[in-house]
Amino acid sequence: MQGAYAIDLSIGTPGQNFSVILDTGSTELWVPGPSCPKTECYSTLFNPQASTTFVATTDPISLVYGVGSDNGTYGRDTVTLGGYQVQNLTFGVISSAANNSIPVVGEPYLNGLLGLAFPSLTYAYKTRKAEYDPFVFALWKQNQIPQPIFSVYLGPRSATGETGQVTFGGTDSTKFSGNLQWLQVQMETYPNTTANYYHWNLLLVGLAATINGKQSSNLLGKAGEIVALDTGTTLSYMPQQAVVNMLEAIAPNAVYVQGIYIVDCSLASSTGTVDFAFGNATDSSNAVILSAPISSLVLPADSNSISTAQTCLWGIVPIDITALGTYLLGDTFLQSVYVVHDFENHVVGMASASWTNLTSSSNVATASASAAASSGSPSKGGSNSGSPITSGSASLHPITGFALVGCVCFLLL
Repeated sequence: MQGAYAIDLSIGTPGQNFSVILDTGSTELWVPGPSCPKTECYSTLFNPQASTTFVATTDPISLVYGVGSDNGTYGRDTVTLGGYQVQNLTFGVISSAANNSIPVVGEPYLNGLLGLAFPSLTYAYKTRKAEYDPFVFALWKQNQIPQPIFSVYLGPRSATGETGQVTFGGTDSTKFSGNLQWLQVQMETYPNTTANYYHWNLLLVGLAATINGKQSSNLLGKAGEIVALDTGTTLSYMPQQAVVNMLEAIAPNAVYVQGIYIVDCSLASSTGTVDFAFGNATDSSNAVILSAPISSLVLPADSNSISTAQTCLWGIVPIDITALGTYLLGDTFLQSVYVVHDFENHVVGMASASWTNLTSSSNVATASASAAASSGSPSKGGSNSGSPITSGSASLHPITGFALVGCVCFLLL
């Protein structure tokens, strides 16, 4: 009901437990600190005085999101997640939070955030003060994982409980179908900075809908568009024209209401797919095609279950990029794929999630996404080897409202 995936970890000695949002769209680990007021931080607060290994600093942390913000100071302590333990890890101790959700009875409270994007996205990097290695980067630097990768499987939206999986240092072939297809992460440039890696950005070069075995023409409306993969975003946010084109093909009776599209709930029974073509160049050569079932993109708006919903919304939202900063492929897309994030070689490997009964492909008809065949071979270091620990269960809670979560942010409504 909070519209996000959670992962459990502990901080300090002895450990203090938190369920935090698993967010590949941001980098910082933070939890609410002792001075955060109950009107802003509704659940357990981290108590530095109760930890014998906590090290306080005066270095500020200020996180400005698509909506809301979090402020506090950095601290250092032991962080334990599954079978991993990182000592003296830098994290945010938040004293002011402007974007937290209220507790939901029967659910673990999403009480903080674990970011898995690149270190250049941290506030410490931005200020060039107290720069540090975030959690997954620290695991690699400390030789706790055999490869500089982590893999995410979210599972279907309809699932409840602990059904997702994060694998640090390797992959789990039981969670995807076919072969992993590899794509280059796109660099970003901001004012007064050189190009760098911040988000898990990919180049989207085509978009199509397949209904009753027939694939549409290209629906993207442009040669290519940068999109960020972001588990911390409940919905997906794409160019206005692309969403309009998509729904004209899939649900021509969709109604635009307050920034989202309302669709007929019967669409949840569709056997069609939305096909996303990714590439490394805007000419669409060597494209990789990943498909999401149309049924997985229909969300109940007035019920916990699609079977009892009277009103449903489309899980891809049209957005003006100036309002958000980047287009996002959030959970409504990521639930249908398995994603391997290689942070040393700056590549992403993707395949269809095993539950979809689909298989990723490396070509699509010229009339649809203008793509040619690709080899799909991994960059160095991207194969499945070693003895990774699979840690944490990412659990999805049914949506009764919906969360608008930015690529470096989260807002739970």
